[in-house]
Amino acid sequence: MNTNIKTAQSEVRKNIITLFEIEKLPEDKQEETISRIGNIIFQSVLMRVLPVLKDEELKEYEKLVDNNVEPETLLDFFFEKIPSFLQIISEETENFRKESAGVLEKIK
Repeated sequence: MNTNIKTAQSEVRKNIITLFEIEKLPEDKQEETISRIGNIIFQSVLMRVLPVLKDEELKEYEKLVDNNVEPETLLDFFFEKIPSFLQIISEETENFRKESAGVLEKIK
């Protein structure tokens, strides 16, 4: 796993734990919650980066998905093709936090 992927995973994980106070959950629920939130955030990241890809890059992405490559391979692909990929991950993590906080405020 390259340094960019480790950095991205570490940053996303740290942000999720901090922003959503995951450490307050029982230990058996922490990993499940981090994984669920991470998947939601990654979907948002995809919505931003896929339209930026050139046609040939999009075809390459589709081949990777069709071949069920490891998540690390997909992340490598995005780091190579999207220079601001780590920044997009950070922005989408913060956007998710804000949206979640807004929903929680409406429920209260």
